[in-house]
Amino acid sequence: MTHLDEGTLQELLDGEMPAGRGGPAEAHLASCPVCAAQMAELRAGGERMSALLGAGDAPAPMLRAQAEFHRRRRAGRPLARAGRGLSRAAAVMIAIAGAAVAAAAFPGSPVRAWVQENVLAGPPAPAAPAPAPAVATVPAPREVPATGVSILPDDGGVRVVVSGAAPELRVSARLSSAPQAQVRATGAAAGTARFRTSPGRIEVLNAGPGEVAVELPAGAESAFLEVNGRVYAAKDGESLRALVPAESGSADQPVFRAGP
Repeated sequence: MTHLDEGTLQELLDGEMPAGRGGPAEAHLASCPVCAAQMAELRAGGERMSALLGAGDAPAPMLRAQAEFHRRRRAGRPLARAGRGLSRAAAVMIAIAGAAVAAAAFPGSPVRAWVQENVLAGPPAPAAPAPAPAVATVPAPREVPATGVSILPDDGGVRVVVSGAAPELRVSARLSSAPQAQVRATGAAAGTARFRTSPGRIEVLNAGPGEVAVELPAGAESAFLEVNGRVYAAKDGESLRALVPAESGSADQPVFRAGP
């Protein structure tokens, strides 16, 4: 059995078969699995090429040149026989290459500009990542170092006087084995409290919220803690006695609130 050559199959696929030859060729194609398989291969190749040509973001000028080439070919058919031995994909590529080379040879050609922009320029550079949104940072509150003073008893006695204190100030008191009386301010009170000393006396002025720790010498004959004009605690023999209700703490170390 004589099979259809590729040029005849291409003419059938393109709808260019002359009327007198079309019927017998189509009848043979319907009865010959070999030619039918070759026709299917030609059709699949053409579809793949069409998909590739349509994948661009915008139609290239060379595609317009190729369309014009096919239009003239189908009108005059000067190249029909010459192309029969080629597959449709090869014929399309030759048409594109020929049209592109001819058009790109002229300065200012749209084909030349398209090739330079889409082929020679390479793939577009990836977009720079968007800068991360600025995150406002809140500085941590500065910790105020503790402040304080100490003195020795005078004539066996010592008195610690806290005056002008904020109502939120906490004042703790205890007896200490140290020979001197000590006062230490922490928290906000460390930044606001002012200290003044005289023989046997420590004054803590204008302490804000925070804590003032008072240590009275256990060896002193007398020792007192006064807050805002009122005695809060006093040494009684070998122990410390609270003279106002304590807010917290223990019997040996009561914690008072400076406010009412």
